Amino acid sequence: MAPIRVGVIGTGLIWIRTHRPLLATLRDVFQPVAFCDVSAERRAAVAHDFPDAQVVSDYQSLLQIPEIETVMIFTPIALNAPIAMAALQAGKNVIMEKPIARSTVEGRALVDMAMQHQRRLFVTEQMGYRKAEEQLAEVINSGEIGDLVMWERVAHGDLDTAPPPIRYETTPWRKSADFPLGTLFDGGIHQIAGLTKVFGVPETVFATGRKLRPEYGEYDHVAMTFQYGNGAVGLLSHSTYLPAVQNHFHVYGSRGVIAVESNRLVVNKPDQPQRMIEQPVEQSYAAMWQAFARAVRDDHPPYYTPERALTDVAILEMVDRSIKKGTPQHVDVPQSVREV
Repeated sequence: MAPIRVGVIGTGLIWIRTHRPLLATLRDVFQPVAFCDVSAERRAAVAHDFPDAQVVSDYQSLLQIPEIETVMIFTPIALNAPIAMAALQAGKNVIMEKPIARSTVEGRALVDMAMQHQRRLFVTEQMGYRKAEEQLAEVINSGEIGDLVMWERVAHGDLDTAPPPIRYETTPWRKSADFPLGTLFDGGIHQIAGLTKVFGVPETVFATGRKLRPEYGEYDHVAMTFQYGNGAVGLLSHSTYLPAVQNHFHVYGSRGVIAVESNRLVVNKPDQPQRMIEQPVEQSYAAMWQAFARAVRDDHPPYYTPERALTDVAILEMVDRSIKKGTPQHVDVPQSVREV
């Protein structure tokens, strides 16, 4: 099987740090033949590194290159869905950065367009390919801690731990966010994807938000309550401004508690010794790209389907609506998605 000829739109931080190194390990599957970026400096860099590729400044020009089979879109959030829509209309397959869209309406139109044109649509959400969430779900579903009652997660800290000046938060489009919820909708969607993988889709959400600095979108802290169909409740506190002190993730059952740590699960039950479940070191981005490669070879969708990506946006959309309305909001997703 010949490598798939790829056009890359957007060669910023996520391309430099993550996608480019991993694609270099999959040259037998993906072959970049064209690049697009609005920055003359980045265009010069990719022209130097990929001397045989075409380099353009306008994504429409890239979409007109006939030999391109798949377009990879690594652009600011507000551009993801519009450019993906144009690529699908041009008859290209699409691999795009998360989130799939800024709203469920925009995302549903994109999913429908992919189906209409019978094109592949992949969303780069590495949390869908981690074994850690699968392991946690297995322990919960085994009944070891009894019936699931509640989970609680505090996730505070920097948006980016890399040293200046190359940091995600330095990008102008994050400072002047043209998308809801601020950093929760950007980096925080990874947490939503991981939680949905473990606990499923909540039926209702209630949330509050608070702005503590003038930049980076609407809210610097969002507190969320998720109510599930089985009666369980989830509590999530998210911030990329509050200090990463006393962060924790606990799962409470009727007969015990699971403490989720960085490299292990700790099961605590009354009158019993702790049980430690070690979790292996994972390369979730690498697992994701390997899943994409298998999906291309076998013509079978990877785990994190466009419908799952759309579901995570639907959850965050209801978080945003709940903050603004001050009332719980129902998460409306197809039953087929809720049951997976």
